[in-house]
Amino acid sequence: MKKSEKIKRKINNYLFDHLYLRRTLSHSWCLLLSLVAAFIFAFGFICFATPYDTETSITIVTGGVSGFSQVICLIIELCGAGINRYLWQSILYLLVNVPILIFSFICIGKKFTVYSLINVLVTSVLISVLPLTGMDVAVQEAMDGMVLARALFMGACVGLAAAIAYAGDFSCGGIDVISYWFGLKKSTSIGKYSASINGVIVVLYAILLIVQTPAEYGSALTSIFFSAVEIITMMLIVDAINRRNKKAQIQLITSNEYLVDVLTAYFPHGATICEGKGAHTGASRQIVYMVVSSSEIKRVAAVAQRVDPHVFISATPLQQVYGNFFIRPVD
Repeated sequence: MKKSEKIKRKINNYLFDHLYLRRTLSHSWCLLLSLVAAFIFAFGFICFATPYDTETSITIVTGGVSGFSQVICLIIELCGAGINRYLWQSILYLLVNVPILIFSFICIGKKFTVYSLINVLVTSVLISVLPLTGMDVAVQEAMDGMVLARALFMGACVGLAAAIAYAGDFSCGGIDVISYWFGLKKSTSIGKYSASINGVIVVLYAILLIVQTPAEYGSALTSIFFSAVEIITMMLIVDAINRRNKKAQIQLITSNEYLVDVLTAYFPHGATICEGKGAHTGASRQIVYMVVSSSEIKRVAAVAQRVDPHVFISATPLQQVYGNFFIRPVD
């Protein structure tokens, strides 16, 4: 065993014997992730979404609750009211998240909801506070005319923020909550759910933009295109980083008859055993098939190799799994 693995095991054993310390560290880590995700999202939103010069540049719609707040602000402007966009988007972002977080509390879990709420509150404050620093104008002046770059950077910020939140078993609120719930129910990747809902919001924003200035329909279509680039970038980053709902099939070929008993004792998944025979030796072998979460592959391999140093292991990523598959519930 490597020295790093020994140290890691000692730390895990120590934390296992000190429950309150383990809980404190766990909550501190979730709080840190929540704050980091909130800052990244707010930074991406104020710096890359709405340009400081709305007369000459393209607005990128984020989708989700932030995109919905952009739609509401546009409706208010259509009614002839002059508003502070960042302030109103901050307020709307918070208000629209309230019923969604209630749904989260009922259908997903308390811990998930609490840290999602913290993230939403901090994001709402940052959306209204960060523009006071002039950060948004400075970044947008540096990227003047580079709409594609704005879309890519914004998609990266939104996707990274969502993925960081999912890593801590909470969300950035809004559509991320709905997507996470669908992912748990359907046991599949969640980026496509966010992309579908966000697409509807983007089209709605474009329609309102055409209503506001019919002569500028070209700008509305351009906004749809670059907003789609942002949404696709966000979806790819979320699905690349978030591994909770990704699964893999592991095939283990072994001569140790106790290996499958050890694996099913260590991991909350079933297994299927087939009898086989070595092509060169003719010796009998057991072929064990297991479906596990992508994050469990290395642990399964490590346990199997401790039981049988000569075990042959192959892992294949899966697109979808039907039937009963255990996923650790969210607190």
